[in-house]
Amino acid sequence: MRSSKKGFKISFVISSIVLFSVLSTLLINSIVGYQAEKSSLYNTTLELNRIHSDEMSKTTQTIILSMKQTVRATAQYFTKENSSDEAAQKQLDFLMSTDNMFNSVALVDKTGLVRAVSPGNLDIVGQKLTSQASRQALELQKPLMSEPYKAITNRLIILVSHPVFDLNGNYNGFISGTIYLQEPNSLKKILGEQPEANNGSYYYVVDATGNIIYHPDPERIGDNVITNPVIQKIVAGGSGQGEVTNTKGVHFLAGYSIVPETGWGIVAQTPKDYVDQSTERLITWMALYSLPFLIIVFALVLWLSHKLSQPLSRLAHIASRLNNVDGMNKEIPNIDHWNYEANELYKAIAKAFHIMNKRTEELSFEAQTDPLTGLTNRRTMDAILGLWQEQSKSFSIIMLDLDHFKLVNDTYGHQVGDQVLQFTAGIMQSEKREQDYCCRYGGEEFTMLLPDATAEQAFLLAERIRTRIESTNCPTGKIITLSLGVASYPNPALDIHRLFKNADDALYQAKHNGRNQTVVYMNESEPKVLS
Repeated sequence: MRSSKKGFKISFVISSIVLFSVLSTLLINSIVGYQAEKSSLYNTTLELNRIHSDEMSKTTQTIILSMKQTVRATAQYFTKENSSDEAAQKQLDFLMSTDNMFNSVALVDKTGLVRAVSPGNLDIVGQKLTSQASRQALELQKPLMSEPYKAITNRLIILVSHPVFDLNGNYNGFISGTIYLQEPNSLKKILGEQPEANNGSYYYVVDATGNIIYHPDPERIGDNVITNPVIQKIVAGGSGQGEVTNTKGVHFLAGYSIVPETGWGIVAQTPKDYVDQSTERLITWMALYSLPFLIIVFALVLWLSHKLSQPLSRLAHIASRLNNVDGMNKEIPNIDHWNYEANELYKAIAKAFHIMNKRTEELSFEAQTDPLTGLTNRRTMDAILGLWQEQSKSFSIIMLDLDHFKLVNDTYGHQVGDQVLQFTAGIMQSEKREQDYCCRYGGEEFTMLLPDATAEQAFLLAERIRTRIESTNCPTGKIITLSLGVASYPNPALDIHRLFKNADDALYQAKHNGRNQTVVYMNESEPKVLS
């Protein structure tokens, strides 16, 4: 594909560029697609978890209300019935056999002694309850639901209580239902003893102080996770969704909701790692599905690049053959190709070589500057004037001649004379405009070509040069002077020959008038030259 001398073929370059473009586009699309897909999955997962937590919140709210209704109904029963301990035990056993809301129920008198409990195997009848939840129920004498605590049975429980009054309104104690948080209970039955989902999602329940009261991992029940940002929002009464790092340092996408009746929080969450892995799998599959298409595209590009490069290769061969004078004189063969650009390129090359042949014949000279002064030589000056005439460009010229230059050569020698010429050329170069040309016309004569300059502008420039020359010591150590003639084209001169004749006449008039002055040629109807 590459020659050490000739470089890369265009077919190889085109193929490489297209391959690079396709691969770059694929990479960029993959990165953008990955980020977009990940963001979409994040948002979807967050929204689903929020919806899930809302549903679980409503379900838990229903469970809590049912529990409170059960203990309220049982308390009302004992208000109407002044039951003996034996009758109370039978009533509690009946409640446990018909309602599975609680792990145990108990009737407690106003001193905190347990009168009856079901199931009976708890063996706490006659014992006095001393837990904070029990004392609070006795003191406040109103319906309560406790925070998780260790009972006298050494179980982690939640106590749901309702006061019991007699028909006269006297306080007799309370009826309580308990939930064993670390054992099978109604919350687990309703919320589900869930295995971890395929995506690692799960949910858990915390109380109003950040204690876990339900979790798929029983070891976590009872842990306080108030440092979790989501739990802090729940404790503050908030619901919503967001990214969170739990107390174990694991990153999750979580949705959370409040249970209004208790202030509990339901958190449904999915590991971020799972979403990231799902996104990576999706992008990988997209890349694999795109691979056959990319192979087809690249094969098509190879074929097209070969077809496109054929006429260009032929033109390159022609160009190399035209690299020498003999080859340039040969006729370029006609190339007709289906590619529009290749045909246009052929036409451009053919035209370029035609112009190059013409310019080579017209400008077949080597030196363009005068070796002594560094100014443009006369041959180049003629070429510039010819080009300007072809372009119908307006311009002016200044012809300059050193006064009494022969005397300088005779007095100081030709070496000093050459220095005087160089001195004069330097001042001309420093005073000219950027677009002007300074030329050595011959001997001590110089010419300046001023494109797009009027006779007045040329006169001002000529005067600047003349005054500098007459006010500056030249290499002889003395003052030397100039005589200058100005003429313009195309008015009044109609050709280059006439232009130089006019300028020469003006210069002659300057000499005749006493030298060291500038004369401008005006027209032929008035006096021939004016100074």
